Amino acid sequence: MWFGFKKQNDNQNGQQVQQFPVHRHKAAHQQGGLNLSFGEDNSETQKVAASLFKQISGKIMTGNFGSLMQISKPIAISLDMSFLHGVAIGHTFSNLLERCSHLSPIEQIKYISAYQISGLHCNGEITKMKSPLDPLIGETLQLVKEDGTQFFGEQTSFDPPISYYYILGNNYKIYGDDRLEIQIHKTVNSLTGVQSGRQTIVFNNGAVYKCKQRPTMEITGLMMGDRILNWQGKMIVEGPGVKSVISFNYNAEGMMSKITSFFKSQEQAKIFDIVEVDIFEVKIDENGNKTETLIQQGIGSWLEGLLFGEENVWQIDEEKKKWISPQEILESDTTKRNDLILMRNQKMEDAQKAKLKLEEQNFKDIDNRRKKQ
Repeated sequence: MWFGFKKQNDNQNGQQVQQFPVHRHKAAHQQGGLNLSFGEDNSETQKVAASLFKQISGKIMTGNFGSLMQISKPIAISLDMSFLHGVAIGHTFSNLLERCSHLSPIEQIKYISAYQISGLHCNGEITKMKSPLDPLIGETLQLVKEDGTQFFGEQTSFDPPISYYYILGNNYKIYGDDRLEIQIHKTVNSLTGVQSGRQTIVFNNGAVYKCKQRPTMEITGLMMGDRILNWQGKMIVEGPGVKSVISFNYNAEGMMSKITSFFKSQEQAKIFDIVEVDIFEVKIDENGNKTETLIQQGIGSWLEGLLFGEENVWQIDEEKKKWISPQEILESDTTKRNDLILMRNQKMEDAQKAKLKLEEQNFKDIDNRRKKQ
């Protein structure tokens, strides 16, 4: 693993004699980020999306644009999945936490950091140029993995989309909410998604960790150019006596000095989906004063893996344990949506009609709830 480059060894004569394999996502863009245009003919999808964003651009220029959620997205740029599916997919590598129950807090937070980083590419590689179906208030989702891990989710808000979830693993549980606010740039060629939800991880040994801050998603190339997904900002996780600060930056100026301390040269550090993980020991004295001491550093990429020294805690090509629907689900389960069922049966015209009907009912339900408040 060399985060975008092949590591080379020199023999005694200074000649390069060996190259180690690079573990990097096949859709990683050469300049960093996940290339959502990779591997498919997306011309028709991008044409429909461009038409939609042109409509939005006029509203932005006149100041009449409210929220992307208020605009019905056509079936042509939609996937047969809901926002709740997207929440679950973000926890694809939750099995990394199974090994943490009997570890020390320092070792636990290393795997928690890997778990947080590992899920950041999972939605993009599935959705690519498309988007999930708009959420319906009150819809639920229940999923399982073959190892017995269970996922429960419920959609509680439409704009902004708010999804609550509970994941029950064999040695841990995760619960929280995803609150996504999408902002479109005035050029209408890029958008940012700010995730402000909370998350708690509890291990069977009683250790509790809380995610205090999450990074910002950015997608460029909405109308022209390669459509690329990237992350920037920080993620902060705190637990019993430890704290992890995960820094994301695809801009060379922000992290170049720190990156080159790992990679030894600016040339090797030019791939900008690199993440840096700083782990601190946190102590509070008898007077309530807090001290944080940096004790370990990790380096990686959300499109490759994560290393702490020589320890490889996660790698992009690790097996993905997929979520599947159990035999018994609630009537409110999102997999019972008419538009989703019709899409999966390739009846796209009927799916479009069903989608509009469900959205109309969804807005009526939202208005009724507001009137009763």
